[in-house]
Amino acid sequence: MGSMISLGLGRLEVDWGKNNFFINHSKLFLPGDIAPAIYYYAEGHQETQSAFVRKLRSVIKRLELLGYTMDECRRHYEESAELLPDYYPDPEISFDMLRRALRSVDVTRMLIPQDSDYDLGEFAARAILSDPEFTKTEAELTSLTEYDGTFFENLGPYVILRLLGENPNNLDQEVVWCYQDVVDGGWAEESRLYEGLSDADRYLIVTEGSSDASILRSALPLVEPDVADFFDFVDMTENYPFTGTGNLVRFCQGLARIRIQNKILVVLDNDTAGLLAFQRIRSLSLPRNMRVTLLPSLDEMSGITTLGPSGESVEDVNGKAVSIECFLDFEFGPKTPPAIRWTSFNPDLGVYQGELLNKEQYARSFFENSKDASYDLQKLGYLWDHLIRSCIVTDNAESAVFQGQLWDG
Repeated sequence: MGSMISLGLGRLEVDWGKNNFFINHSKLFLPGDIAPAIYYYAEGHQETQSAFVRKLRSVIKRLELLGYTMDECRRHYEESAELLPDYYPDPEISFDMLRRALRSVDVTRMLIPQDSDYDLGEFAARAILSDPEFTKTEAELTSLTEYDGTFFENLGPYVILRLLGENPNNLDQEVVWCYQDVVDGGWAEESRLYEGLSDADRYLIVTEGSSDASILRSALPLVEPDVADFFDFVDMTENYPFTGTGNLVRFCQGLARIRIQNKILVVLDNDTAGLLAFQRIRSLSLPRNMRVTLLPSLDEMSGITTLGPSGESVEDVNGKAVSIECFLDFEFGPKTPPAIRWTSFNPDLGVYQGELLNKEQYARSFFENSKDASYDLQKLGYLWDHLIRSCIVTDNAESAVFQGQLWDG
């Protein structure tokens, strides 16, 4: 029979392999995700062995950064349908039907049969898609053929997991990659099973300065530990012959010319200089894998004390003076209330450029106290949520991201 290896959500297997013929699913997990899990065998036999284990709500975050947004899942489905041989009938299951069915499925309530004597496509059509958890919303699934079952069995497992994640009841269920049998059978070495992300899966975050990159890098494992391995950082003040936002504009010009293949997100301050650079970069012919975004707007910065030529006032400085330090906890730093000082006038935009007073002290306090339980990471969590969404946004919403209009709070 050989040694089997499978990926599943609860009792529902979404992919399987045999001996050394299997897909490596380690990129769905982190290296420390090995835990005891139940292995299900024929005739109701069960054993507890080591496996990679992570809750679906966390895996969904990783799937979306790997490209499995809902729009991309639809594209994968349509491509799979187009690849069917001409002698196969078109699948009776549309993407929307499958999405509705999987969105309703509670995997803990599925009645998975114990026998394994099925032909190709028969198990999916007769045992899985005809399960009451599927047919309760899509009665047509009871009459599927083995051709439909074969199509379902060959549909990418990440599409299935992503659609199952539409049901909130599934999000706390565990995604399990059961590898122990192929290790015991000598087909794989446990120490080499974890391959993790490839360079093509990762995102390069480019910021205006070293302080921005350092804060983002330090905050990431604190607010988004599930996906921290997806991001690398480049700051544009070290080992470069130019500084400031002009740095980023020239950098983007160069990348646009060479059509770089890496996934890149350029992050600009939500201030006067950042907005001007943003407009210049947006005019470039950027490759699809390269995104540009402004820091998101903050409610806290819509009514903050400002200091300038006309004295002290309270103003909305979003789009004029929001830097990375504005996302830090203002309770840690100077004893005086936070304030913005207007520093220069930009004639191109007709507005002043502002800067947070004592921003170096706020940054220093962050590095010293960020792991303190009393340090408020909420704004940094909001910022990282914005950056992650900027990475995974679909083409239909891309223009809005370039305009800095998504997830502004």
